[in-house]
Amino acid sequence: MGLDQIECLTVQEYMEKLAAPDFPGPASGSAAATVAAMAAALLEMSCKVTLRKGGENIPISLKQIEDVRNQCLALATEDMKTLSEVVKTSKSKADFPDEYEEAMKKATDTLVSVVKNSEIILTGVEQFIHLSNKRVLGELAGSANMAESAAASAKYGVKVNLSLIQDEFYKENAWAIVRESFRNSTEMKQRIESMINR
Repeated sequence: MGLDQIECLTVQEYMEKLAAPDFPGPASGSAAATVAAMAAALLEMSCKVTLRKGGENIPISLKQIEDVRNQCLALATEDMKTLSEVVKTSKSKADFPDEYEEAMKKATDTLVSVVKNSEIILTGVEQFIHLSNKRVLGELAGSANMAESAAASAKYGVKVNLSLIQDEFYKENAWAIVRESFRNSTEMKQRIESMINR
């Protein structure tokens, strides 16, 4: 099965591909992006339930959350593609180090995007939770936990990748973005838990 067919996998097929030691295929970056997409979907569903139950003045854009969900799904596929390129260029790294470096940067950029999208999801949960229908508090808690977990997984992926990249400017910039975004996400998740536990 080629990467162009990966988007059509059932959940069961995706799990089987994730468990297989074959490349190209899904690995931790793809899994993190998929978890982030599920977190966005839970937030989106919670907003829609609240609106249907008579809630008003939703403080976040449903279109933005839908876009984040779709982007995270695209990142799940993109991670497989960039990982495939890393594997391919690693075989000739000694002769073509620039190609390997570029492949590593693209793979890292995908993970950075997962961290940033997870932060957007947590921002949405925090802005919305105090207005949400009480029936969806569990879904919002799940969304927040999943988004933070996705961010944490992608963050560690970035850390590993940066140890293999030579460009110091790129490394400093990427890590600064990830460090700040993850810190924001962790703080938001703690505040969300406090709201739920009141």
